[in-house]
Amino acid sequence: MDVKEQIKRSISITDVVSMYVDLKPAGKYLKALCPFHTEKTPSFFVMPDKDSFACYGCNKFGDIFTFTQEIENLSFPDAMNFLIDKFNIPIERKTSHVFFKKDLYVKINEMALKYFRDCLMSRSGTESKRARDYLEQRGIHANTAELFSLGYAENRWDGLYNHLRKESCDIEKAIQLGLLIKSNTNRIYDRFRGRIIFPILSESGTPIAFGGRTLFDEPNKYLNSPDTPLYKKSKHLYGFYLTKKAIREKKYSILVEGYFDVISLYQNGVENVVASLGTALTESQIYLLKRFSDSIYIFYDSDKAGIDAAIRGIEKMFEQNINPQIIMLREDKDPDDFIQEQGLKAFQQLLDQSTDGFKFLIRHISRQYDLTIPERKNHAIRTIMNFVDKISEPIIRNEYVRMVADFFKVDESLLKLKRWSNDSKFSIDPGIGKRLDITPAERIFLESILAMPELIGKVKELFDRELVSVLKSGNIIRLLLRHYNEETKTIDDFRKISEQLSDAERGEFRDIFERAKSIPRDRDHLKKQVESSYFKFRDMSVKRVSHRIDQEIKMAEQANDIERVQQLIKEKTKFIKSKYEYKYNQAIGGAVEQP
Repeated sequence: MDVKEQIKRSISITDVVSMYVDLKPAGKYLKALCPFHTEKTPSFFVMPDKDSFACYGCNKFGDIFTFTQEIENLSFPDAMNFLIDKFNIPIERKTSHVFFKKDLYVKINEMALKYFRDCLMSRSGTESKRARDYLEQRGIHANTAELFSLGYAENRWDGLYNHLRKESCDIEKAIQLGLLIKSNTNRIYDRFRGRIIFPILSESGTPIAFGGRTLFDEPNKYLNSPDTPLYKKSKHLYGFYLTKKAIREKKYSILVEGYFDVISLYQNGVENVVASLGTALTESQIYLLKRFSDSIYIFYDSDKAGIDAAIRGIEKMFEQNINPQIIMLREDKDPDDFIQEQGLKAFQQLLDQSTDGFKFLIRHISRQYDLTIPERKNHAIRTIMNFVDKISEPIIRNEYVRMVADFFKVDESLLKLKRWSNDSKFSIDPGIGKRLDITPAERIFLESILAMPELIGKVKELFDRELVSVLKSGNIIRLLLRHYNEETKTIDDFRKISEQLSDAERGEFRDIFERAKSIPRDRDHLKKQVESSYFKFRDMSVKRVSHRIDQEIKMAEQANDIERVQQLIKEKTKFIKSKYEYKYNQAIGGAVEQP
C-alpha cells in the first residue's frame, strides 16, 4: 500500500476539516461556512462517505490532501508530511522519502522559535534573566510563557544570523521570512533584537511569523514580521491556535488588541480570546472568527485610540452582517491591566454589562454633535446611516433604520426616502454556478478515470493535442493526464489541477469528482466506458479535421488549384483510413472491438 493510501485509511476528511471549521449536520453530510472565501450562508459541505469536500460558492473541492494544501498553503508532499505529523500516523518514512521533505520555510521558523526559546530560558546570560524578570513583572507565569512559546531575542545584530548559519540554513529564505534583513550594502542582520518574542502560529500550530516587544529604549515598542511566503497578517489572529477550541465550545469570541491582552486573559481563565496582529481589523480576520463564533465581543483599550478602533471594528463587522458586543472599561486601562488586577469574576460582570454594537455606535456618534441644531442632527444621522449602509441583509437594515428613527425622533419614512445602500453591489456574481456544456461521453470518461485512475495509464499516450482540442473538457483531461503518477497509479495534487481551471471548468469538475466517489470500482465496466468514450472522441476529431479539409478543398477549387485539391483529397482519405487502422486494442487490452 502506498503512503498516500495509508494516510487516507488512517484519518477521515472530517478529522482534518473539523480542525478549521465548525461542522454541523446537514442530512448525511456536514456543512459549514467555507474557510476559503467569505460567505453569509454555508455552502461548504463535507461528504464523509466519499471522503471529500466541496464548496458550491467558490468551487473548491477535493480530498484531505487538497484541503490541507489549500488551508495551510503547502505543496502536495508537504501536505502529506503535515498530516502524518499532525495525526501521528505510523508510516515507514523510508518507503517514500520524497513525501517527507520538510517545507524549508517552516523549518527555518521552527529553528528560529527554538533559538528564541533557548535564549529566554538560558541561565548563563544577564539578558535572559532580564527578559524572564520582565515577564514576571507583567504577571506572566512560567508555564504560561511555555504554553505560548514565548522567547527572547538578544540585543545584538547577529545572534539569530550566526545561529542559522551554524545550522546550514538557507539565509535567503530567512530574509524572505523577515527574520533577517539585508541592507542596501548587502549587510545581513537580525530583525528582532532585545525583544520578548511572541510566535504567531497558523490554525494548525505551525510557526508562521513573530512579534517582538522591546526591553530597551526603542522608538518602536512593538515590531512584527512582514508579510512573507508563509504569513499574511491580514488573515491570521494571535492566539487562535490555542483558543479556537474554547471559542467553538463557548460559541463566542473576545477580540482584543495586544499580545499581552490575550496571554493575561487566557492565563486568568478567559480562554476564548484572540488579537488582531498589529493592523486594523480585516474582513478575513472577522470571517475567521465568524466560522467558530455565534457572537463576537470587542474588548479594546478604553482610551480614544481604543474607542476609535472599536468603531472601525463595528463598521467592518456590519459588512458581514455581524453586530458585535462592546466591552468597555470605565477607567483608562487595557484588558491586560484589568484582568490582572480584578480577576475572572470582575471580568464576567463586565461581560454581562456589554453593549450592543449598534447602540454603542448611536450613543458614541450622537455625543459628537449638538442635536438641538438641525444641521448637526442631520449630520449625525447621515454618519450613522453610512454604517447601516454596510449591512446587506434588508430585514436587519430596516430594523436598524427604525432604531435610528426612534433614537433621533424623526419620521422613519424620511430615512427611507434616501437610498442609503446600493443594492447592486450585493448582486450575485454571474460567474458563479456556470458549468461546461460537455457531452455525455466526456462526463462518463472523466467519472470513470476518477473512479479508477489506473486506467489513465492505459490511454494516456492516445490523447494527442488534436484530440484534446475538440473536447470542451479538454483542459481538464489534459491536466488529469499530466498529474497521473505512474508509480502510485493515482492522480496527484488536485489543488494544482483546480488552480489551472476556469470557474466553469472547476464547477463541472467538482460535480464530476463527487459523482465519481460513488461509482463502483468495477474494472471491466469502467474500462469499457473509457474505451467507448475514447472512440467517440476520435469520431469528433475526425469530423472536425474532415470539415477543415473540406473547407480547404472548396477554397482550392475556387482558386482553380487542381494540384492542391488532389493533395487535400489524398490527405482526407489517408486521415479517415487511419481511424480504422489505429491499434487501440493493443494499448488498452482489447476489451472492445474497433468500430
